[in-house]
Amino acid sequence: MKKTYKYITLIVEQIERCNNYMSTENNILKSKKNQYHHLNRDQRAQIEVLIGVLDNNGKRVYSNADIAKIIGVNRTTIWRELKYRIKSKVMIRTGNIYNKPYNVNDAQYDADYKRSFSKAHYLVEQFPKLAQFIDEKILKDKWAPDVIAGYINAHQLYLQDGFTSISTTTIYRAIHYHLLKSTKEDTRRMLKFNNEKDCYQSEKQTPESKKNNSIELRPEIINNRERFGDWELDTVVSTSKGQHQCLMTLTDRKIRFEIIAKLNGKTKEEVIKKIRKIKSIIKDSLNDIIKSISTDNGAEFSGWKEIQEILNTTVYFCHPYSSYEKGTNEKHNGIIRYFIPKGELIENYSEKDIEEIANWMNNYPRKIFGYRTPIEMLKEELKDLNLFNKIINIQKELNAV
Repeated sequence: MKKTYKYITLIVEQIERCNNYMSTENNILKSKKNQYHHLNRDQRAQIEVLIGVLDNNGKRVYSNADIAKIIGVNRTTIWRELKYRIKSKVMIRTGNIYNKPYNVNDAQYDADYKRSFSKAHYLVEQFPKLAQFIDEKILKDKWAPDVIAGYINAHQLYLQDGFTSISTTTIYRAIHYHLLKSTKEDTRRMLKFNNEKDCYQSEKQTPESKKNNSIELRPEIINNRERFGDWELDTVVSTSKGQHQCLMTLTDRKIRFEIIAKLNGKTKEEVIKKIRKIKSIIKDSLNDIIKSISTDNGAEFSGWKEIQEILNTTVYFCHPYSSYEKGTNEKHNGIIRYFIPKGELIENYSEKDIEEIANWMNNYPRKIFGYRTPIEMLKEELKDLNLFNKIINIQKELNAV
């Protein structure tokens, strides 16, 4: 009796749901149409209830198409479910053959049983050497799955014994199903920046004192990333509480080459001090290496006029609260956070540590360059070996005590 009452309650609920789903105002099922998920136990319970709703003539009230709309699947899915889950049974006493009515328990058991024989053969299981390579790149070299897949294809490692071509999705799937030593926590999580044009309104326009240096006046050759030497400038702090060391970061817009300088504090004086040191390292090659700088409106860059004089270049300012306008540098700062999490003091990291972070970033394959590194792009960009060596040595000499 209790079971009958339970089914009656379910039928009433499903009838109400059906009326809502079949109305033109609430027909939201098209968005669920091609998701290709297996039916679960709850959905099979709904099917059992709905096919049991009969009219006065003993015919089903809800067709396969109606049930599909209620559950949110294709009607062919319902047709297959009813066709393959209803089994012919023989009554031993009478010898009669009849179709056993659809039952959620039998249907789920049958589905689970067949599913147990359909285990996929994952690539990383078939190629242990490939799995070891992926783990090494993620755990030791801190590479992202997309870079690993692209590097294997770009360098034709799939031609080597024990390797094969692999996609980014396959690597992520292997991590998800614990087929590798690497875990989700070992992969980098990058923030996504909002690039909508309406992110800044009239009240966020460039201050009057910087209007002649607004990013709106930046030449197209810089906007289009057509040349080496156009840098984005920012700082990375450890904590906002108290006075602590921080990092000054410079990122080339075209080739993504990174320079990281350690500052004793987030002040105008410290920024200018490092800018002067950069000039002393570059010397007569200044105009070949630094052609422009784009930065935000932070107080540490209030000495921008002096920076212009020192570097003999132009400083361009993003609109207030629009750091996405120097998104390349912001993304690189996010990578630095992978090595130095927010809240950890910069002073706990030596100059050698900072140099290793910069070297890692400059030797990290980039998808946008066909999985070549910023160092490789720098070699292609500069034919002058002396100029190339100067840029390479900037990082080492910049933080020398």
